[in-house]
Amino acid sequence: MVGKKAALKGKPKIYIADAAIRNAVLMLDDVLSDDREMGIMVETTVYKHIVSYYRNAPSVHIGYYRKAKENQKEVDIVIELPKEKILCEVKYRNNPLIPASDAIIELSKEAGTKVSSSFVITKSLTDYGICHHETLVPVFRIPTLVFIYLLGRAEAADFI
Repeated sequence: MVGKKAALKGKPKIYIADAAIRNAVLMLDDVLSDDREMGIMVETTVYKHIVSYYRNAPSVHIGYYRKAKENQKEVDIVIELPKEKILCEVKYRNNPLIPASDAIIELSKEAGTKVSSSFVITKSLTDYGICHHETLVPVFRIPTLVFIYLLGRAEAADFI
């Protein structure tokens, strides 16, 4: 179950508000050619856009999920609304294959988690659609640029 107790156990997840500050502090020069570093920066960017989108919504908690006993399994961003949860996993890499054992797939299969939507946010503009796993809630793949654009557009239009 996606609960606050599970999300709060393990190492905390820290997002630095500005990627340039992060790179300067860590003395990183060529992050654009480093896939791992780009993945971290894109995950932070997605997180910041989600926080910005929900900034005026009452009773919304944005965090992450990490399985208490198996710290390798996590969901990058969990949006907890009063009656539902939205899961977002950022896979900014060339092969965003999601195995059936991934936390976002497992949580999308479980009844009683209140998960209403699940998204895998990918690198390639041509990587979109529904993941081919049997889940109670479909897991949608959407390119990062499209996800951020749509979220920004909705925020600008004040849909909340």
